Amino acid sequence: MLTFPLRFLVLSGFLALFAFHFSFSQVVFKEVPDYKIRSNDSLFFDLSSTRSIIPLNGNWSVRSAKDEDAPKVEVKVPSIFEGEGELIFEKEFELTKNQIVKNTLELVFFSINYTADISLNNTIIYRHSGGEYPFRILLPRDILKSTSKNVLSLKLLYELNSKNTIPQKQRFLFPQNRGGIIGDVYIHLEPDFYIVKEKIENSFSHDYKNASLSIETLIKNNRSRENSIVGDISPSYNLVIAVTDQAGNLVKETSEFKFVLDRNKDISIKQKIDIPSALLWTPETPASYVLKQQIFNGDSLIDQKIKLISLYDLKYGEESFKLNGADYTLKGVSYYPGVENYGRLIAYEDMERDILMIHEAGFNSVRFAKSTVHPYYLSLCTKYGLFAFLEIPINAVPKGIASEESFISRSEEFLYNYISFYGDYSSFAAIGFGGTFLPELEEHISLITTLANSAKERSHLLTYASFWGTNIPVIDKLDLYGLEFFYDDPISFDEQIRELQSKIGKGKVFFSSVSYPVYIGGSDGYLNEFSFEAQAKYYEEFFDYLNQIKAPAFFLNSFNDYCGDYSSLLCGGSERNLYKIGLMDEERSKNRISYKVVYSKLNNLEKVTIPIGSKKDDSPMTFIVFGLLLAIFMGVLVNSGRKFREDASRALLRPYNFFSDVRDQRIISASQTTLLGLIIAAVVALIVSNVLFHLKTSLVFENLLLAFASPMLMHVVNYLAWHPTMAILWLTVFNIVLFVIIALIIKIASMFVKTRVYIISVYFTFIWAMLPVVLLIPVGIILYRLLFTGDINSYVYLGLIAINLWVLYRLMKGIHVLFDSKPGSVYLYSILFILALIGVVLFYYELKYSTIQYLLFATKQFNIF
Repeated sequence: MLTFPLRFLVLSGFLALFAFHFSFSQVVFKEVPDYKIRSNDSLFFDLSSTRSIIPLNGNWSVRSAKDEDAPKVEVKVPSIFEGEGELIFEKEFELTKNQIVKNTLELVFFSINYTADISLNNTIIYRHSGGEYPFRILLPRDILKSTSKNVLSLKLLYELNSKNTIPQKQRFLFPQNRGGIIGDVYIHLEPDFYIVKEKIENSFSHDYKNASLSIETLIKNNRSRENSIVGDISPSYNLVIAVTDQAGNLVKETSEFKFVLDRNKDISIKQKIDIPSALLWTPETPASYVLKQQIFNGDSLIDQKIKLISLYDLKYGEESFKLNGADYTLKGVSYYPGVENYGRLIAYEDMERDILMIHEAGFNSVRFAKSTVHPYYLSLCTKYGLFAFLEIPINAVPKGIASEESFISRSEEFLYNYISFYGDYSSFAAIGFGGTFLPELEEHISLITTLANSAKERSHLLTYASFWGTNIPVIDKLDLYGLEFFYDDPISFDEQIRELQSKIGKGKVFFSSVSYPVYIGGSDGYLNEFSFEAQAKYYEEFFDYLNQIKAPAFFLNSFNDYCGDYSSLLCGGSERNLYKIGLMDEERSKNRISYKVVYSKLNNLEKVTIPIGSKKDDSPMTFIVFGLLLAIFMGVLVNSGRKFREDASRALLRPYNFFSDVRDQRIISASQTTLLGLIIAAVVALIVSNVLFHLKTSLVFENLLLAFASPMLMHVVNYLAWHPTMAILWLTVFNIVLFVIIALIIKIASMFVKTRVYIISVYFTFIWAMLPVVLLIPVGIILYRLLFTGDINSYVYLGLIAINLWVLYRLMKGIHVLFDSKPGSVYLYSILFILALIGVVLFYYELKYSTIQYLLFATKQFNIF
């Protein structure tokens, strides 16, 4: 009882409904070959003569958490697994008695995805509530063993959802997200009397020639009672702080600070170091200092903590950013770590290669969006001269979810962990709260306000958020307001952007994400949209516009192509879920013309010539050929006999009389009806294929599909949209099967009426009720060209809806004649059945994936209604 547009929705619904149940029948692990932890980097791993680490990478045993008797398998850590499930990871390690008694032991995870209960020797010591950010756990001495092996166990549940996880289940152009222990794992051994952390605040003279460091050192006495009874040792300790350059030359040293600290107590010591003629850090000259903190007891060195620090002052001004007192423009790019086969697993060498390439391209900032990052990236940013913009990986959150206390709390937890761990790195310049916020949603503004206040309470970092739209209000504690553009030309919004700059401040408004997708690859010129040449032209015009508007910062999106979990229509229907929006491909090749244009602009080099070319018609001949074949078949059928023409005329103009004849078993050719049904199925497939091919690059359509949170649905629609010939064939087969199913449903419904209804009568009624569909054969030949012009699309869709309603009305009329029932009853129950079917599907998806909320968000984002 459904016609062609609704059939497509039913297909999508069934595919998405069962995708969750059958997508991940087994868990498959992937590991980086020959992965090695870079433990020789003493500054990164906080190593010194008193500090060391015990790596826990390597072989771990894994089994299913649901079956205690399940066999264990060995996997390498770090690693990822494909699928969703609950697994138990175990690792054995040994410690000596001295290591336990004379040290403070911290367990460090660089990344776990997603929730995990962490146990040590069968005692739960930490519950990770979810997220890939790095964290530390203090290991209790009383649980550790020195006489036998210790067992570290991690019960990990990987399952993203639409409400309570960050990131959410629905993720537009997010990089791959896989479960597992994704980062390094190690135990950090520090003395039992040790420097816990330091808080450093920089200040500068008016001319920025001199710098001053205010250092607050937190020291803790964590000695055991056994280790504290040392009679000859004085209870007095000395703290000495020194600043050296990276070559080891002493720059400044404080005098000894004497203090006394009892067992299980801590103390904060504030000291100040003045550095005359300070060497300030900039992306052009990324020079840093080394901060060395030492605790002595007499002549004995108790603890030594060494840290790399960079001195700079970055803040926003009225017109631009100020770096060390001078006007400065942030030239940035978004970066998504990882490769197709290994997700976010990436070797240290590859991390360094990518950061170095970003720096060499001429960028001075990098935005780590839509994903957490390995902390080594921030160390590399400090080394090579890049400001790091980190943000919570949330994007396009519906207002109902954004206002929930659980989601707000989860976001604040992410924020706290970001600041507490990543805050140790000098390159960490700004903290973001996510992207695709809608300025008109109060719930989004409230969420940003809450997070901005939390960030300012915990740090002095710049705060920012990325918006879809320009009508942004002033938000308390938010320093920077980012604008997103996805293949829209910013110059088209020049008036709105300038109004926003006047309202908020020119130095606060920046371009947070400027994207141009590519799906046809190389062409003969930029007149062919979504080609590499068109991407290059887009960025060239964007840089020209930057010179006019004097924006303080921008971030191109993105540095390289990357793979995601959903098959994106906008990126050419890649079967590998490859998002072609980067300046470079996956292999980091510099051959793309868009990279060459951006490189020349960033480095003020000679202009790169972009060929104009000629616009190519992408209208497939398949639609024309297939439509003509259908017209020929229909012509042959019409001319097969006078009886068919009479039947068709009565079925079209006098349907009541025709369906009465069907009910009364008047002679109607079964072969001609079957051939008519095949033609109708093919016409429906032709129309749907035209529409899908037109929508293949529609941002709106993709976001509506994404609301159902089904990778299978996205993959099927992607394939059909980008392969029109196969789409026609597959949809024709699907329509034939669907016709049979609908006929059976009508037959089942006939059991509730007194009139005896034959299945052959139901079959004839259904096929002939859809006779008006054959009138769309000429439309199917030219439909894509009509939609491509964009002038009468609304009228075309209204016409298709009208045909749909006409056929539905004819079918309901045929049923009431066939059932010999009152028309009103048939119409009522038919409409109720259709609404119930749609309602059940939407209810299921809303309950499981909050689909309705995401659909409403998409309509709000793109102003559909």
